Amino acid sequence: MKKFNAALAVVLALCFLLFTACGGSNDATESAESSAASEETSAAEPSGSAAEESAVSSEASKEESAAASADEQSSEAGDTSEEKVIPTNDYQPLNYEYMKAMWLYQYKTEGLFKTNGEQRDEADYREKVETICANLERDGFNTLFLQIGGHGDSFYPSKLYPPTMFVVPSYEDSFVYDPLEIFVEIAHKHKISLHAWINPYRLLTETQIQQVPEQYMIGKWYRENNGTYIVKVGDRYYGNPAYPEVRQLVIDRAVEICSNYDVDGLHLDDYFYPDGADGNFDFEIFAEEGGGRTLKQFRFDSVNTLVKGLFDAVHAVNKDLLFGISPSGNISNNRGYLCADVDTWCSTPGYVDYIAPQAYWSFHHQLDYAKYDQCCRNWAELTTCDSVRLIIGMGLYRAADATKPSSSDPDWFEYKDNIKRMLEFTYDFEPASGYIMFDYESLYNVFTGEYNPRTAEERENFLPLVKG
Repeated sequence: MKKFNAALAVVLALCFLLFTACGGSNDATESAESSAASEETSAAEPSGSAAEESAVSSEASKEESAAASADEQSSEAGDTSEEKVIPTNDYQPLNYEYMKAMWLYQYKTEGLFKTNGEQRDEADYREKVETICANLERDGFNTLFLQIGGHGDSFYPSKLYPPTMFVVPSYEDSFVYDPLEIFVEIAHKHKISLHAWINPYRLLTETQIQQVPEQYMIGKWYRENNGTYIVKVGDRYYGNPAYPEVRQLVIDRAVEICSNYDVDGLHLDDYFYPDGADGNFDFEIFAEEGGGRTLKQFRFDSVNTLVKGLFDAVHAVNKDLLFGISPSGNISNNRGYLCADVDTWCSTPGYVDYIAPQAYWSFHHQLDYAKYDQCCRNWAELTTCDSVRLIIGMGLYRAADATKPSSSDPDWFEYKDNIKRMLEFTYDFEPASGYIMFDYESLYNVFTGEYNPRTAEERENFLPLVKG
C-alpha cells in the first residue's frame, strides 16, 4: 500500500509539472507574439520627420530631441498613425511642361455654385463651367487651380469635411450633384489641367463651426478639443499643425480627392500658422513634445511633417500627380510667423513637385525684395532641387484693384502693361517653368464669361503673350 501511494504521488507530481509547463508555454508564446506584433506596429508607424527636423535644426543634440519628440507624437496618435492602405487611381494626369495657369478663388465665385440659397441648377452650372474652361482654352491658358476647401469645408461630397455653404444651404445638407466631378470633366474636355486647391488649417468662424455636426472631425473637435486640436485666432478657428490627428485629417482629405477624382494635382496656398498665433496657440503640445527645440523649430517640424505626408500620400495614389505649394512671396514671412520651411521644400526631394511663390508686386515696388524681377531671382536661388519646379505667381488682381496711386507700389496705377512686362521677363527667366495669375475673376466675369473691364488695357497688352 505504501508503494502504491508513493507511485500515485509520483504520477500526480508529474501531471502537475506537465500542466504547469503547458500553461507556462502558452503564456510565453502569447507574450512573444504580442511583443512581435508591437515591434511590427512600431516599425510600421511613421517616425515623424528626421529629414525636415535636421533641415531646421543645426545642432545634433537638437536634432535627436526633435526626432524623439516626433516619434512620441506618432505613437500617441493612435489609429491616425497606423499604416493605411491608400487607394490608387490609374488616371493619366494632364499636366504641361510649361504651366500657364489661373487661380479660381472661392470668394470671387460666390454664386457660381449656389443661387437663391440653393445649389445652382445642374444644367445652368454646367453651362457656366463650360464658359470658364472655354475662355481659358481660347486665351492660351492650360491649367486651372480650383479652390475646393478653403475653411475646413468641402465643395464636393466628402466623408471628412462638411459641405461648404458656398454650395449648399447648411452644413447638414447634401449635394444635389457633384460640382467637382463636373468641373473635372469639362476642364479636361477643353484640355485644361485641373488642380484641387485646399487650405490645410484655416477653418470656420465660431458662429459657423457651431453649426457643424459632430460626424465631421472639426465639429467634434470644436466640442471636445477646443483650444488644442483647433484654436481660435481672431474670429476664426485654425487646426493646430502640431497634433498628428489634425495632420492626418488633412492627408486623408488629399487621398479622398486624388483617389475619387481625376484631378491633375493637389495644391496648397500660403496659410499655415496664422498671423497672431502666439505661444498660447500650441502651449500644451509644445510643453509636452518640444523636446528641447525652440517654438519656431517645433512649428517648422510640425508643418514639414504634414507637407512630407501630403507629398507621399498624393504620389501613393498616383505617382504622376503633382503636389505643390504657393507660399507668400515674402521669404522672411515664411521663415517667420508662417513657419513655412520654404528652404527645405525647395532644396530637398520629397516635399513638393513645384513651388509657386506669390510674387504679387510690380517691378518698381519700394522694397527691393518685392520688386518683381528681384523676387523671382530670390526664389530661384532657393530652388536648388532638380525635382522642384519654380512657377511664378502673378498678382493680376492688383491691376484690377488699382483705382488710386500707391506710394509703395506705384506701377499698377501708373502703367497698364505690368503683366505684359512680367510675362516677358518670366518667359526669358530660365529657372521658371510657368506662371499662375491671381485670379480668374480679374480677367473674366465668372457668370457671363465677358472680359473684366477693370483690366481691359492690361489684357490687350498681355493676352497675345499668353496665346503665343
